[in-house]
Amino acid sequence: MNRERELKYAAQSSEPPPLPHGWSLGPERTIAEIVDTYLDHAATLITRGWALRRRETVGAPTRYTLKRNAQQVGAFHQRDEIEREGDQIPAEIVHEIGAQLASELHEIVTMRQRRRSWPLQLNGSVVADLTTDVIQSGSAQWTELEVEFVPSVSDADATEMATDLQAFFAGDETLTPSRQSKLEAAIAAL
Repeated sequence: MNRERELKYAAQSSEPPPLPHGWSLGPERTIAEIVDTYLDHAATLITRGWALRRRETVGAPTRYTLKRNAQQVGAFHQRDEIEREGDQIPAEIVHEIGAQLASELHEIVTMRQRRRSWPLQLNGSVVADLTTDVIQSGSAQWTELEVEFVPSVSDADATEMATDLQAFFAGDETLTPSRQSKLEAAIAAL
């Protein structure tokens, strides 16, 4: 199980924002076209505060991610994740949610994303990935900026860097701290 640590913002543009002194972007990666489908049954996972996502990315294997134990302070979100490749829900995730629930899952919301991404460096070392996602779910469309810290960054360092970036981004009128997940935003848009 991994711990995801990220800053999340509603953004007015898919362009990366200005960065504080010492921070820089590496070269932009290839734009990714992503379809995320969230699965549940009778709101069982949502009631637990969990989410199960199937991600299909053009040119990449299908991935399933179980997200849980979310915590948030301002724009800084942390949660536990189990993410595995597979054409069906991987056994480790079935074990976590239970075979009965796994057999009853159905699609609750689907969103399409156009993702731009860059390695984010602090003093020349890559510490995170900065992404901008233009997201469409039903007739709703919005843009998000995320700064996801790489696994090699300690929790303490991620928290310190997140605090510094939040303070800097507070002066950027094009960014608003996101108080909800993409799933919550998509459900709200229904």
